[in-house]
Amino acid sequence: MSSIVLITTANTPPKNVPFLKMTNAAARLLTAKAAAFFWAAHGIKKIVIADATGGQLLTNEEIVLLKQMDVDVELIAYTQDDNLVKAKGKGYGEGLLIQFALNNSNFLKTANNFFKCTGKVYCRNFETIFELIMQNNIQNIFWRYLGEGDGLQAWADMRFFYTSRRFCEEILVPAYLGSDDSKTCVEHLSFIALNENVPQAKALRPLLSGFAGYTGKPYFDSGLGFLDTNYPCWVGV
Repeated sequence: MSSIVLITTANTPPKNVPFLKMTNAAARLLTAKAAAFFWAAHGIKKIVIADATGGQLLTNEEIVLLKQMDVDVELIAYTQDDNLVKAKGKGYGEGLLIQFALNNSNFLKTANNFFKCTGKVYCRNFETIFELIMQNNIQNIFWRYLGEGDGLQAWADMRFFYTSRRFCEEILVPAYLGSDDSKTCVEHLSFIALNENVPQAKALRPLLSGFAGYTGKPYFDSGLGFLDTNYPCWVGV
């Protein structure tokens, strides 16, 4: 499996970031580590872990162990402007981090496409999702956001997606950087951008597990019946 996963993390965020309840450093570290190990065990050969708080998610010993599984890990980090992130929110902060990763990751510099996944989250049916993408030569796929079982909103789910480098740079990053959690969230701005640039479709729903930083609790994780195989999304080929 030759795919690349970009994991975005902020393991020691500042206090008082809007809509961020998981602030315990130990909890953030352990849940993010667990997700990274899941991706490695799932057969991903290249993992980029980008941290916006200057940290290193994995130890050197853990990186060596992953290398023994033929998994290459690239750790990149910078220290974000805490006041700016507190003012504009976690979506804006993640946009800066994705932009940083595109400009500084050796793995991503040579990648035409990659998966992005928020730290503390993993996709249980990744192999099936990956097979769908490869068989249909999909270049970009994003899914609608489902709240805590309370129906679809006018949001895109930005926790997990597959994108081309060009699309990410030209469409997604501007949507992230235009967000301000006190006014308009990145999920809604991305929803608008995707409607304007990518055809709507229905496809297999990614089964995401892990913890939500904004609540500190596990994500909604129940079967949706028909929607599990016919979920609203945007697909570009």
